[in-house]
Amino acid sequence: MSGGNAGMTGDKINDKDSRAYWDALSPEYHRITRISCADFHYGPQIPGEEVLRILPELAAGATALELGCGGAQNSVWLAGKGLRCDAFDISEAQLEEARRVTEKHGAEVKLFRASLSDFRKELGKGKKYDLLHSSHAMEFAAEPGAVVREMVAVMRKGGWLMISTVHPLYNGEWLDLETDGGGTTTGLFLTNYFTPPDDVRDEYGGHVVSRAHPVSAWFGWFRAAGLSVEDLREPAAVGRAPYTSDDWAEAAREHLAAVPSTIIFLCRKK
Repeated sequence: MSGGNAGMTGDKINDKDSRAYWDALSPEYHRITRISCADFHYGPQIPGEEVLRILPELAAGATALELGCGGAQNSVWLAGKGLRCDAFDISEAQLEEARRVTEKHGAEVKLFRASLSDFRKELGKGKKYDLLHSSHAMEFAAEPGAVVREMVAVMRKGGWLMISTVHPLYNGEWLDLETDGGGTTTGLFLTNYFTPPDDVRDEYGGHVVSRAHPVSAWFGWFRAAGLSVEDLREPAAVGRAPYTSDDWAEAAREHLAAVPSTIIFLCRKK
């Protein structure tokens, strides 16, 4: 995720561009980013499950699917709790990292390549899960509401969905402003909360768009899909987190401590 690189809202999101971007970025991303398998992470520089206690209690043998898994660290953590885990990512390079991580930790996680828009085709008929989880992948979805409906279609009755994604405030622009006393202060400038600016990334020979959405939009998508929202969190940044990098740790001292970068939803299928 990234903040402060505002683009034009409405830029197109497609799977081909996203795959090329993440395939090219993956080696550097995993070189500079540190993601622990000792805790379930929800986003950069915020507390993990050890502190937040968001996830439902699931018995050993329950099934879980991770969407946009990257290195699949969260699936490794869940597998360590006895869950039977599947995970997918759009990028083969990201899945290579996931294979390395799962092998290192001796975790049994079924990995496959798919996008948020077509993952059901890869699952096989009748596959159902007790938990679906996605940490900072849904901001890259072209139609989040449609993806939520696809998620619900593969959830067991009473099953759970956890989505963490970019907070709608975070795609604003940070400004240094003069105070009446002659000093300076830092604040966030956002032209329109209801249509936050896109974070457009034209790098590594690819093109992706990270898109934030207002909280009410997420509630509408969940309710339309037959989900009840059981929990909502907007965690402040901490100095030590299971998902971090040097840049994020520096940002946590000022920006991320003032405005939430991540919003977390826990939903249940009625």
